[in-house]
Amino acid sequence: MSNKSNAILQDAGMERAILAGITTHGANCFFEVEDILSVKDFYWVYNQELFKILIHLVHTEDTKTFDIPSIQTAAKILGYTNFTGGGKYSEYLEAIINEASSSKENIRSLVVAVYKLSLARRGYLAAAMIQDNLKKITGAEDVDSIIAQVEEPVFEFTSQIMTQNASMVSLGQIFKNVMETLSESPQDIVGLPTGFPAWDTAIGGGLRPATVNVVAARSKQGKSFYCMNIAKNMAENGIPVLYLDTEMTSDIQLYRLSSLVSGVELNHVETGQFVNNSHESEAIWGCQEHIENLSIDHFSVAGLPPHAIMSIARRWLSKTVGFTGTGAAKPCLIIYDYIKLMDDSAFKHGLQETQLLGFLTTALHNFAVKFKLPVLATAQVNRDGVDREGSEFVSGSDRILWLCSSLTFLKPKSQTELNEDPPNNGTKKLIVTDTRSGAGMERGEYINIVNNLSVGKLTEGPLFSQAVQQSFKNEAMEGKN
Repeated sequence: MSNKSNAILQDAGMERAILAGITTHGANCFFEVEDILSVKDFYWVYNQELFKILIHLVHTEDTKTFDIPSIQTAAKILGYTNFTGGGKYSEYLEAIINEASSSKENIRSLVVAVYKLSLARRGYLAAAMIQDNLKKITGAEDVDSIIAQVEEPVFEFTSQIMTQNASMVSLGQIFKNVMETLSESPQDIVGLPTGFPAWDTAIGGGLRPATVNVVAARSKQGKSFYCMNIAKNMAENGIPVLYLDTEMTSDIQLYRLSSLVSGVELNHVETGQFVNNSHESEAIWGCQEHIENLSIDHFSVAGLPPHAIMSIARRWLSKTVGFTGTGAAKPCLIIYDYIKLMDDSAFKHGLQETQLLGFLTTALHNFAVKFKLPVLATAQVNRDGVDREGSEFVSGSDRILWLCSSLTFLKPKSQTELNEDPPNNGTKKLIVTDTRSGAGMERGEYINIVNNLSVGKLTEGPLFSQAVQQSFKNEAMEGKN
């Protein structure tokens, strides 16, 4: 048999013993091995090929026991003719079939050992990839891009470990345990509550794990204020929040958070004029401990490519949030404000704007699914969407709509709506046009948003239908009087 040069982190004897055990004990033993090992976990190519043959026999041919003729027949089908030509591969196959196998218990211990060696090899390759990446650095890259070159292979390595051995689940078998767990700790909603209960209901029960939820608005309509309100509400409930910002600095966002919590006008916070008013100064310093205890991390991602942004998010998960035993992130929220092109360099390669926005949305979606966490993202509404709602009025809408779990528009109310639904109920509105989980909204329905932008505060008012119903009641009461 041919050997690989500089073979490290492998044990040919253990691999051979595992294969011999499968051929001796049959399909039941194969299934136990397959629960832990994949083809790539075998180091030697001939062992990989033989394991592929066994996979074919069990899953395609429904083979229960193995012998040389059946293995050679499958080898011909798969194109592994070395096992049928009478050479060293054939001799190796015959030796495995005739080898006295260990017990199933001993084979399990060998399987675990081979998996650990495979794991170590992957770690070794990740380290080698990091070295190769760093050799290509020219000095023109920004610091976060360099960090991403180091972190990307490591995070990919660890995420594979977390997800590789996810097993098939029998829904019937887990029914009792899942329902008992739900009965012991019933929740008001499925996802994380945002502090906007009507919106939570419309999108399907808060911000659910493994989802991207998009709020679209024209520029200067308050989508960043909306995000900061949700960040504050979440953090006050003990949920860590990462705010990935494409436009504003950490200082500006701190001014907004301080104004929101203290009730001091944003302009007075930004300019420091609060110091000249004893009540405002007391309010600012009085909320110091409260703000310091809010787990809201802000990072300006302006100009960074998607892979560098995802690297920042993974770093935050590892440092601040942590993971469950299944590899999912513990409860947290990532806010991405907002989905847009960072620069025009990619246009030089012939890519369209919608393609580039699609890459970013795909990266956010894949990240949310991989770590089973919710993402709240904002997007721009184009000019045609000023007076209309629909996914076609969002920049990069095709890919965004494919991948997001809910799409909501934040808009000012029209004059007609203000006549029917007075400003004291709210001057802005939330309209949920698309959702995978919730009931969404009937045509013409919206959630009133009361905005006090002097302190950056947004709160829910009544639904339009509720406001109209209340107006009818008031008119009826006035008629009686």
